[in-house]
Amino acid sequence: QTPLYRRTPKLRGKPMGAGHNHNDYGLIKLDYLNKVEDNSEVSYEILMGAGAMTKVKPDLVKVVGGGALLRKGLVVKAHAFTASARQAITDAGGTCVEIPSYGISSKTNEEAAAPAEEAAVEA
Repeated sequence: QTPLYRRTPKLRGKPMGAGHNHNDYGLIKLDYLNKVEDNSEVSYEILMGAGAMTKVKPDLVKVVGGGALLRKGLVVKAHAFTASARQAITDAGGTCVEIPSYGISSKTNEEAAAPAEEAAVEA
């Protein structure tokens, strides 16, 4: 029988360990931004509601330059932008707002401080 270490697949070339922080992004093309009105705020959730996009698996979204942007004055919110997408949005009089891609705690500052206050009252 073939030994177990030969039967199992090897993880060669996989980015693992310190220094490997590759992010997977769901992509928003510039063509998708044409489905909303001029001078409006655009995010992934708004595009989903407008039917311009389907669901993407990654939690992070990135705007990429695929096609021409016909809308003027858009405020686009995403986690990342390519240089060509950022240039096209700003040329059309819009702005690019980067959403922080690090994890935000689900607790607010007040909820996090509440257990500390209770402990101080008991002491």
